[in-house]
Amino acid sequence: MTRYVLRILSAALAVLVIAVPTFAGGLDLINKGQAAQKAGNSNEALHAYTGAIQSGDLTGAQIAFAYYRRGGVNGFLGDNVSGIADFSKAIELNPRLGGAYSLRGYLRGVVGQYDLAERDHLAAIDLAKDQKWEDYLPWVLQHYADLSRRRGEFDKALAYCEKALQTREYADVYFRRAWIYLDMGRSAQAKADFETFERMMKEQDRSYGVFWPDERGAISRLREVR
Repeated sequence: MTRYVLRILSAALAVLVIAVPTFAGGLDLINKGQAAQKAGNSNEALHAYTGAIQSGDLTGAQIAFAYYRRGGVNGFLGDNVSGIADFSKAIELNPRLGGAYSLRGYLRGVVGQYDLAERDHLAAIDLAKDQKWEDYLPWVLQHYADLSRRRGEFDKALAYCEKALQTREYADVYFRRAWIYLDMGRSAQAKADFETFERMMKEQDRSYGVFWPDERGAISRLREVR
């Protein structure tokens, strides 16, 4: 009788152990979100970053990074309002997170909040000395150039692209300048810059899947330029 009871209790315990879910920590969820983004699984990435934010075991800087990554997914999906909110939360938690200013500025430009976007881009540029990513400055400068394009300030936009290329050769700057030339009606220059961009993308084995909705639209337009 005793052995039978022990066997029953052991079996019940095994079922209980199997039934209890294993909860991933916040850092694991951030890693999962980044892997999902890389694989093109945006909804899975959103779920993972949200889980990381809610995990309760991250530092303030780590939570800021999770908001930053989730803001990028929302931007990719065209949810500009949620993207701006996520970048704002990231900045609140980590005011030195330059990328969050740049991308919030970009989305604010998309929705027509030009003055707020201007402040964000200038803040991102001012934080360049604190950033370790070697392409950071040309990356933020070409975002700032895009705001000038939206405002119809084409000479200023081109000047920021030139400044970006003086700091470092970066493929996205050629794309951004091609877009500016396209809006100016300068098709030959748009075509030349876009060809340089596509060549560099191929050489660096970079995916076009990282670009946001308005950028994807511009890429489609530029591919039609003859």
